[in-house]
This record gives sequence, structure tokens and C-alpha cells, in this order.
Amino acid sequence: MLVRLAGLGGLALWLLPALSHAGLFSSQARYYGPTTPSGYRVRVEPQAVTLSHSQRQPIHVTVENEAGQPVDGVPVQFRASEGNVTTDNYETQGGTVTGTFAAATGSDQPRTVFVVVTVENVKVTVFIDIVPAVFGR
Repeated sequence: MLVRLAGLGGLALWLLPALSHAGLFSSQARYYGPTTPSGYRVRVEPQAVTLSHSQRQPIHVTVENEAGQPVDGVPVQFRASEGNVTTDNYETQGGTVTGTFAAATGSDQPRTVFVVVTVENVKVTVFIDIVPAVFGR
């Protein structure tokens, strides 16, 4: 049964279930793709994170085929706007690759860094907000 409520509050009550069910507030993983030419689906986590300049952040990449099965041996590239991303393997094993982001040394200034993850023709950008380390507060 649809109940019409007056004002913006009513609109918010109507929109909230729509946004939270596989939408804006969904906890379901976001897939990108299909890739060309293989038709893979790509998931990258996290999509955004905040950390201090001295912290390291793992970036997990999952590659699946059309049936949702993990795919091995798929090349994954990481490109950071600053700092670097290191990994033990740049090809999927068990359908996954994990790279670890480290910010450039020498600066504690707030800024946003991005890491572009590429699988075939699909590019996913991870946004990393670097904040000053705060001690004794």
C-alpha cells in the first residue's frame, strides 16, 4: 500500500527503501564490466578510504567470469597518482589480486590520491584521502 506523505519528509521516506535496496546505501558489492574481449566482471574494494600519510592500504581486486566463477591468470594493473602500489603478483590467483598502496613520503599535507585499477579495458578508480596524523588529541 502506497501512502502519500506531504512535504520533503514524505519524499525521503519513499526514496529511502529504493536507495537502500541494491542502490546507493547497499552493502552489495559493485561490479564493473563486462571487460572486452573476455567478458569478465571486476570488483575493487575499497572504492574510497581515508588514512594518514604513513598508513598502508590494501586494494583488493576480484575478477569473475559471466557465471560468477573466479578467473586465474588475468593481468591487473595499478597506477597511483602519487606514491606506489606493490603486490606479490600482478595476475589473479583464485580470481583475486591484492595491491598495497603507500603514499609518497615526506609530506603530511591533506590531499586526495587516486589509484586506477585496470583489467583489460575496464578502469576503476579508488579515491584515497590522505590526512595529517594526529597524536595526543
